[in-house]
Amino acid sequence: MKELIKGRNLLCRVDPKDIAFINAIFEWYHEIGTVRTRDPKEGLIEIWIVPDFYQEALKAIDYLRGFVKKLEVIKEVGDDWWRE
Repeated sequence: MKELIKGRNLLCRVDPKDIAFINAIFEWYHEIGTVRTRDPKEGLIEIWIVPDFYQEALKAIDYLRGFVKKLEVIKEVGDDWWRE
């Protein structure tokens, strides 16, 4: 049996006005990752990244920085979101 590869999740702070745009971009490239809004007022989002596309996701984040006011990666968080 193949070992399960866990996803990699990044906690980010963005301008709340840009959440929908960032979400739309990641929805378009759904094979890379998914955006989850943690706190819309504070602009906290999680980007759930498919392990095989981690480097591509980081490139997408860098690219998005040219189009949004703020996109700060705070830290990598676990993928056990269901325990919150």
